[in-house]
Amino acid sequence: MDKQLHNENIKKQFSKQATSYTAVAAHRDSLELLIEMADVSKEDIVLDIACGSGIVTCEFAKYAHHVTGIDITKGMLDEAEKLQLANNLTNINWILDDVVPLQFFDNQFSIVVTRFSFHHFIDYEKVFDEMIRVCKTNGTIMVVDAVLPNEKVNKYDQMEKIRDSSHAGVLTGESFDALFQASQIKECKKFFYEMPIELETQLNASYLSNIEKEKLRLMITQDVDKNDLGISVNRIEGKYYLHYPICIYVGKKA
Repeated sequence: MDKQLHNENIKKQFSKQATSYTAVAAHRDSLELLIEMADVSKEDIVLDIACGSGIVTCEFAKYAHHVTGIDITKGMLDEAEKLQLANNLTNINWILDDVVPLQFFDNQFSIVVTRFSFHHFIDYEKVFDEMIRVCKTNGTIMVVDAVLPNEKVNKYDQMEKIRDSSHAGVLTGESFDALFQASQIKECKKFFYEMPIELETQLNASYLSNIEKEKLRLMITQDVDKNDLGISVNRIEGKYYLHYPICIYVGKKA
């Protein structure tokens, strides 16, 4: 896959989704877990890579000394600036750029975090290496994303690529474990949780044609009691709910 073309697709997709993505309440779930597991303090200098609309960036800024958010999509950073203003936060700066390579010095940040981004990276190992490089010794590395067992990856990816063509591929637990068991990382911890999203809310937040919406709707509603997609679809009072399996991975730079 050509990286330049892939990055252009990411920009295209998230320029369309910028406003609707921020509006999905589920994307604000479990932020307190990230803060707790990162053990953020007023001494911390934080980097949020692929920060999107700034949901995580702004949350960390409430507890840290300073936070930098970097993303490749201007539309997302425009939304991030609105969120910063709404929260009256003055300790954030935003950078429009790619994350490989990161434009920062070695050992510059005490916390380096990213959420819901690794499934978009075709070179996630390089991204992780860059996160480690710019993190201080004994600093915190945190990656949060969907994690699927091997046997559910293919169908999950089929679903997500209909919804968002910039989806590169979900990672398995084994893939994340391999990253965090690298020699540069110590004191690794992980925490699993589910992120529930109502089906129509998810469809409306995605930039889809009516044909794509119907195809995705059928795929998901037919997965009740099967869980071939790995998102534990259920139906409550006539509404369908997706439960994305999310894992928070965190460790210290050795």
